[in-house]
Amino acid sequence: MTLTPEEIGPGFVVGAPGETVDVWLRFVEIRVQERAVVLASTDRAVQVEVTRRDGSSYRVWVWRRAESGERRAVTRPGRDR
Repeated sequence: MTLTPEEIGPGFVVGAPGETVDVWLRFVEIRVQERAVVLASTDRAVQVEVTRRDGSSYRVWVWRRAESGERRAVTRPGRDR
């Protein structure tokens, strides 16, 4: 599930090309943390690309913070994993 344009918000900024992050993703009722590459960001959302084990990939916008607001939804590898 990706965010809508309204949720992403204004202030689109290209992120650090190729920066690797750990990101929480939601697939309806399932949450997983995956390694991803940052493509772009705003002050409240990050667009990432995730490559699956079979080599396919997808791009999705995610919140910078998890729903609880206590943990970050996007972190550098190895932090809060």
